[in-house]
Amino acid sequence: MMVTSRLPWLALPGLAGGIDKDGSRAAELLGLGFGSVEFGSVTVHPVAGFNHGITMLLTRLSSVDRAAYKRSAIGIGLGQPPEATAETLADEWQAGLTAAWPVADYVSLNLSAKANQRFLAAAHRSSLLAALRAVAACRDRLAETGRRVQLAVKIPLAEAAGLLETLTESGFSQLTVVRPDHAVGFGDLADLDKLTNSARLTDGGRPAIVVVGGIRTAADVAAAYAAGANGVQVHRLFIEHGAACLARLT
Repeated sequence: MMVTSRLPWLALPGLAGGIDKDGSRAAELLGLGFGSVEFGSVTVHPVAGFNHGITMLLTRLSSVDRAAYKRSAIGIGLGQPPEATAETLADEWQAGLTAAWPVADYVSLNLSAKANQRFLAAAHRSSLLAALRAVAACRDRLAETGRRVQLAVKIPLAEAAGLLETLTESGFSQLTVVRPDHAVGFGDLADLDKLTNSARLTDGGRPAIVVVGGIRTAADVAAAYAAGANGVQVHRLFIEHGAACLARLT
C-alpha cells in the first residue's frame, strides 16, 4: 500500500460522502475509527430537498471536540446548486472552500453526483479546467494564513484520466474515483495507475488515488491497493453494516 505523506488519513479506510450532509452525526461518525469522514455534499446556500447549506454543517462540525477524534480527518464535499452553469463552477467552489477552510482537513469537489456529471461533457471542458485552476489558486491564497487544506476531486473512474494532467499541475492532493458497487475486479483502476505514474504526471507529484465503490471485504481492499490505489472509502457497506463494516475490511 502506498500512502501519500501529506494525507495520513489514507492509512485507514475512509467513509465516503452522502451519509451526513448537515453534521448532525459528526461526533458519532468521527468516533468510529475511519481514517477520514467526508461530510456533504453541500452547497454554499441551502437547496431544498438536497442540503441545508454549508453554514449549518460547519457550525456543527466546529462544535465537535477534535482532540477526541484526531485520528479521523474531516472532509467536506462541495456540490453545485441546480442552477449552476459551467461558468459559475469556480465561484461556487471558491466560496465553499473559503467557508470550509477553518474546519476541513480536505475539501472535495464532487463531480460524481449525477447532477454534476454534466460538467464533464466535452462542451464544458475548458470551463471546468479553468474552474479547477481557480480553486487551486484560491487554496494557495488561503494557505498564506498558515493553515493548509488539501484539495480533492471526486469523479467517476471512467472520467478520471481526462483530468489528471490539470489536477497534477494544480497540486490537487487526492483523486477519489467512483466505481459501480457491482464492479468486479480492479483492472480499470490499474490502467489509471499506469497513467498516473507516467513521467509527465510524476514530475508534479500526482494526486493520491482513493477508490470508492465495490469495496466490501479485506480482499477487495488488498486488490485495490495492488491495482494502485493509495486509499479506499466505503459507502454502501456502511449503510448495510454500520460501524461493523470496518472489521470486514481488515
